[in-house]
Amino acid sequence: MALKSAYEAALEKMKTMGIDDAQNLSDVQKERIAEIKNLYNAKIAEKKILLKHEENMPEEIAFLERERERKIEEVYGENKK
Repeated sequence: MALKSAYEAALEKMKTMGIDDAQNLSDVQKERIAEIKNLYNAKIAEKKILLKHEENMPEEIAFLERERERKIEEVYGENKK
């Protein structure tokens, strides 16, 4: 079984959340998602540098990735209300 690309995984996740198309987002929501991604990508890069030789680096990175996804899901969830 081949691994899915991040794009394919994101599309699948959107479908499970009841989101068929990112085009339904407002410009403000798209901007907020971009800001969230930039912030968490920077935090992840910082952790990779600071925890370069630490055993718990994968867990720290995974935590930040989950937080990033949770915050993005909150923005998508605004459309369901």
